[in-house]
Amino acid sequence: MLPNISSAVQNGVSATDIGARISANGRYAAFSSNQSLVPADTSLNDGDIYLYDLQLKQLKLASTNSDGSTLAGVKLSASLSADGGTLSFQNTVNGNASIMVKNMSTGALSTASTTSTGAAANGQSYNAVLSGDAHYVAFISKATNLVAGDTNGRDDVFVKDLLTGAVVNASTTAAGVQADAPSGDTAMSSDGRTVVFTTFATNLAAGDDSYADIYAKNLNTGALTRVSTDSNGVGANGSSDNAAVSADGRYVVFSSQADNLVWRDTNGVRDVFRKDLLTGETIRVSVSTEGQQGLGESSNASISDNGRYVLFESKADFTAGDGDGRTDVFIKDLETGALTRLSSGGDANHYNYASNAALASASLDAVFVHYQMVANTTADQRTVTHTKVGAGFGSLAGETITGGAGVDVINANQGRDRITGLGGDDIIDGGGGVDTAVYAGNRDAYTVAITTSGTLVTSVAAGDGKDALANVERLHFANADVALDINGHAGQAYRLYQAAFDRAPDLPGLGFWINARDAGVSMESIAHDFLVSDEGKSLYGVNPSNAEVLTRFYANTLHRAPDAAGYAFWLDALNNNIVSQTSVLAQFSDSPENQAQVIGAIQNGINYTPYG
Repeated sequence: MLPNISSAVQNGVSATDIGARISANGRYAAFSSNQSLVPADTSLNDGDIYLYDLQLKQLKLASTNSDGSTLAGVKLSASLSADGGTLSFQNTVNGNASIMVKNMSTGALSTASTTSTGAAANGQSYNAVLSGDAHYVAFISKATNLVAGDTNGRDDVFVKDLLTGAVVNASTTAAGVQADAPSGDTAMSSDGRTVVFTTFATNLAAGDDSYADIYAKNLNTGALTRVSTDSNGVGANGSSDNAAVSADGRYVVFSSQADNLVWRDTNGVRDVFRKDLLTGETIRVSVSTEGQQGLGESSNASISDNGRYVLFESKADFTAGDGDGRTDVFIKDLETGALTRLSSGGDANHYNYASNAALASASLDAVFVHYQMVANTTADQRTVTHTKVGAGFGSLAGETITGGAGVDVINANQGRDRITGLGGDDIIDGGGGVDTAVYAGNRDAYTVAITTSGTLVTSVAAGDGKDALANVERLHFANADVALDINGHAGQAYRLYQAAFDRAPDLPGLGFWINARDAGVSMESIAHDFLVSDEGKSLYGVNPSNAEVLTRFYANTLHRAPDAAGYAFWLDALNNNIVSQTSVLAQFSDSPENQAQVIGAIQNGINYTPYG
């Protein structure tokens, strides 16, 4: 059982920007606050950078001069080296923003937004990120004097070598052509070799358009790659932003309004995607454990060093007990499909932001910001929160989990789990695999309601309470079993029975074929077995012609005479061996028309007798 949320870094911290970072080793968290949280902070309301030691539970003021004295200005947007020993941040004094770098061991503070000879940038600089080894810092600047020949008059991406002082403009093509529009949203690989950014430029890649795109620059070779494309290299048909990159520079995660980056992106909202720069593959991250797209916007992703885990924020209700439509923080395991919510709920004024958050790869620690509006005022409270996901997250091993008599939050792993919540109003997320929630009473002692945000199982009498379930496929009661996956294997088996035999399934037979689907038997294979069964032969004949069987499919499945165009299409496909009779039956069974006809009988679960 994994905790939904862990301890707060500092209760009541009011941040001046929505951002918190964690070091790659999981030990340190950095954030900004406009409150004086330690005695050494005497710059009231200016905003300062703090470093919190998650191991020793110690808080330090990081935004100080080299001698430890107060640093003037408003300090925002901290970034950490992998070991947490070095920070970069933005400091604004009298309206002029510059990039500072702080060595926590020596106390040394230096300005990074300078030329190679140390001259200050002649324009504002912001959005800084450190490389993991603290060798490089990347940032956006309006300055025109940081490199020779900067004549585009745009916000550009610069990378400063903190050892040699060298500066390069990263927002250019391999041939050195400058971007014709502003750039922003910097990210950098741990070794500083790969820099990722967002730009509206249209001249950095052939066929680019006016949408904001993500680009990755290899500073060793100069090569520039357009990231916001589908797996075949077709550019996004909507704007993309908020990129983050894995430690080795191979994987980039980003948000996009585009709907052409992956197949069946039909939710009409911004999603999070991961691009593999080695293979070109683009996948959608912001989907449920079972691969279903979210119905709320997702954005602000960060990625683990190895590219396997992604932290992001979303308004989608992906997990049990959510359903409030508020922004929450989720973690996704792209290897197993596991997804869990890291942030807790609250009242109507709560939000959680992953913006500028980070994820420690080894420990799967994360930090994010909980944002709470104060009722009937214009004030707000932003609390930096630390959570540890746990070593079992993403495991494919099945387990048996039993809760307590009170309220439990149970997050199972990715195997075939059997979960008993016992008493109380429990929140149960089965994760991946085919999971079963177990109840001690008879079926008629509970109500079951499948909703868009999960399943509610309510005890009619006092005892078991009201449980919120997500990613749980089956229910086991003392005298009955119910399948909740009406859009999954159980629903497919039920509809195929109805389509083939024009009747409701018998419970043992349905259990047998649900088990077959769970084991990987295809719908077409099951359809074949139905047609050659004794019941199938009595309905369709021993060797029916294509015309005969097709007419019968229309009657049994759709309960109507064939429409001329549809009949002609399927008959031609059958006669030309494009499809088989069993394939047509399987497709009729799962057609939207048949699903609409059947949903009334199964919308709150399917009774069946388990096989074996």
